Amino acid sequence: MKMLAVALLLPFLVGVAICDDDQTMALKFLAQYGYTSSTRSGNHDVATAITRFQEYFGLPVSGELDDATIGLMKMPRCGVSDSNGETRMRRYNAAGKWAKKHLTYFVEPGDDLPPDQQRQIFPLALKFWADVSGLSFSEANSASDADIKISFGRYSHGGTNVEGTCPYPFNGPGGVLAHAYFPEDGRAHFDEDETYTDGTSNGVNLLWVATHEFGHSLGLQHSNVNGAIMYPYYTGYVEGMQLHSDDIAGIQSLYGSDSGGGVQTPAPTEPPAPTNSGNCFDRLDRPCAPYKDAGYCQTYPENMKYWCEKTCSFC
Repeated sequence: MKMLAVALLLPFLVGVAICDDDQTMALKFLAQYGYTSSTRSGNHDVATAITRFQEYFGLPVSGELDDATIGLMKMPRCGVSDSNGETRMRRYNAAGKWAKKHLTYFVEPGDDLPPDQQRQIFPLALKFWADVSGLSFSEANSASDADIKISFGRYSHGGTNVEGTCPYPFNGPGGVLAHAYFPEDGRAHFDEDETYTDGTSNGVNLLWVATHEFGHSLGLQHSNVNGAIMYPYYTGYVEGMQLHSDDIAGIQSLYGSDSGGGVQTPAPTEPPAPTNSGNCFDRLDRPCAPYKDAGYCQTYPENMKYWCEKTCSFC
């Protein structure tokens, strides 16, 4: 009855022709992402929620479900709420922190990229945060030993072998790309129905999504600064991606500004055969050129010096 009453009020809020499916989607969206309150209902609450959403993302403020508002609601994004219940949503915002500054992580790889490639991407995402804070990270041998547990799943999904069913199902390709839990939970789930890629504008860039989700894992909420990693919507592959000053201010408010200890990854027990002969060679078992072209030699010099030393002219 409550949903029916709200639905009956919606036509009074809409100044343009919006189909019933879009109205239903918008109601669910506003509730899911923290714009409507569970303690209030009715025309005023929905109109206020639409206005808050429009203000937060810099849309023309009408309080109505216009095309621009509906269009943004349908864009791919993170599944974490935009609001923690506060009336005023700020730029960066914090939702707790870890009591320690050295954290471990475990990767249960997805299907799209080779596992060894994923085990390079996830440490790079963590390194963004370590480089500007007092944090450091190392890879754990099992999920039970890890603080941050990384996994992939579809629709109603679980996680690693130490997790139960997640109460926040994914919704297929597009829509919600991933979500992560705030400290000190550590679960980070990626939608297996997305096509995750690396170093290309095709598909969904795993490095960007992972860096965003790890921001949540470390205690950051969403930011309304377009260009910040913690912006809720996926903005696409960016060559030479970096943290925004808003991201840096947020993480430093939690863990300080001292440079962290980086990310320790175990050396492969049986390194792949070198792709070049002599004393200077590449260790990566696939061409390094795409990574060089994407600017990784400059953006991630420590990792590239190990994996692609010859291609990056480090020797």
